[in-house]
Amino acid sequence: MFIIIGIILLLIIDFQIGKWLIAKRNKSNTWLTNTDQVDVFTSGDRLFEQMLIDIEAAKYSIDMQFFIIRNDRISNQIYSLLVRKQNEGVKVRVMADWVGSLRFRNKWLKDKVSFRKMNRPTFPFFYHLQQRNHRKVLIVDENVSYIGGFNLGDEYVGKDKKLGRWQDYHLRLTGDIIEVLQSSFNLDWDSQAQTLDRTDTQKNADVKVLSTEGNVLEDEILRLISQTKESIEIGSPYFIPTRKIEKALIVALKRGVTLTVVVPDKADHLLTKASALAYFKKMKKYGADIYLYKDGFFHGKVLFFDQAICDFGTANFDRRSLSLNQELNIIVMKEHAIFHEMQSIFRKDLSISKKMTDGWIKHQPVLLRLLMWLTMPFRSLL
Repeated sequence: MFIIIGIILLLIIDFQIGKWLIAKRNKSNTWLTNTDQVDVFTSGDRLFEQMLIDIEAAKYSIDMQFFIIRNDRISNQIYSLLVRKQNEGVKVRVMADWVGSLRFRNKWLKDKVSFRKMNRPTFPFFYHLQQRNHRKVLIVDENVSYIGGFNLGDEYVGKDKKLGRWQDYHLRLTGDIIEVLQSSFNLDWDSQAQTLDRTDTQKNADVKVLSTEGNVLEDEILRLISQTKESIEIGSPYFIPTRKIEKALIVALKRGVTLTVVVPDKADHLLTKASALAYFKKMKKYGADIYLYKDGFFHGKVLFFDQAICDFGTANFDRRSLSLNQELNIIVMKEHAIFHEMQSIFRKDLSISKKMTDGWIKHQPVLLRLLMWLTMPFRSLL
């Protein structure tokens, strides 16, 4: 018993030291930029098909970053093309998260292209095992770029027998934003890389790009919630807000702001679904509308404030993304094409979702309701 208590205390101390160090060395960045062409993908098949076309056309450089990469059919199809492009003289760099891609064992790829795994365990060990680089970026010839929620694997093209069809959001972008996303990639690849200074207002800048870690994203979301007067809409595979954001949402509901949340009916992680139950109950108590997406697994990540501001990117609406992970998000106003595209898709997903009732919560399995309470001590890791 004393050994178990001692281990738990060491893990807590390690985690707190990690939070303190990240706060001291925080490498978050904010850039103001703009876009030209905007294409939205909600299907993994279409997304990877277009990525393959762009990679095939590459003449100078390919920089690819995913949280998760696999050893499966779609992954190996892309790896083979990357190796061929490298052999043709194109500079290829591939980056993945150490924990997210723990099962990746493709030595063949690692030997053929420049390859790195981010966030390898180092002191404080437990903290670094928890903090994950959750960014997903592809940049080809500094001419076209991608950002969004899809990772690289067969499950993202609907091959997971349990989850079925995968609904997600990903953007293909051209314009000055490519320079910003390239800077984000370079800084992840080499922390000493020269950063792009985009903090001052640019002429015609209409996109805000946030590269965050620690509590920086939480602070930005808190700012947006506090300014909201009419409505907040959230699409996310997980709903586990931090204490500060939970409180801010309740305050917003009390002042008459409507809150609409879309989450998947099917869950890919039992613990995150169990933990979210407590927040569903509380938000519904104050008048929020929670919807369950029914057409497969919902993995989209988008926020709307007063139907005037859109936040889109790699961050889930959970404590891990909001105050721990390294994430990459885009914020635009309603005049931007990204806003119109994302709102149209979100409205469609909302229309095929079923409103959560109190009866639905009460009839959840006993195990799930028990886990709802058991997950309380470690929700910051969910």
